[in-house]
Amino acid sequence: METAKRKNAVIVKEKNMEEVAATKIQASFRGYQVRKQLKLKNGGVDSINQRRSLRRKSSGKLRGSEKAAQNSKPTDLEEKSATKIQAGVRGFLVRRRQQKKPKNNTTPESS
Repeated sequence: METAKRKNAVIVKEKNMEEVAATKIQASFRGYQVRKQLKLKNGGVDSINQRRSLRRKSSGKLRGSEKAAQNSKPTDLEEKSATKIQAGVRGFLVRRRQQKKPKNNTTPESS
């Protein structure tokens, strides 16, 4: 009887793994289709120029107009957004440090 339950558990686990795998494949394919449609809609030249500008931005080389935009003061919304992001990251780091600390630091009970 136990072996039948184990076999059923293994079958259910395999089905779940197959469903997860199928979902990942479907999501990847849908993403591919959307990117392909956007590429056709915007035209191939635009996407190439976008990639080049992204490379330029990431390499640290800025053009004159990009330098001017970088020197401008951030808006109130941008500052609030940056603060919110920083707070989230700091909270994450604190929680991660707390998880890594050994939990043996409690005071021993007196006998």
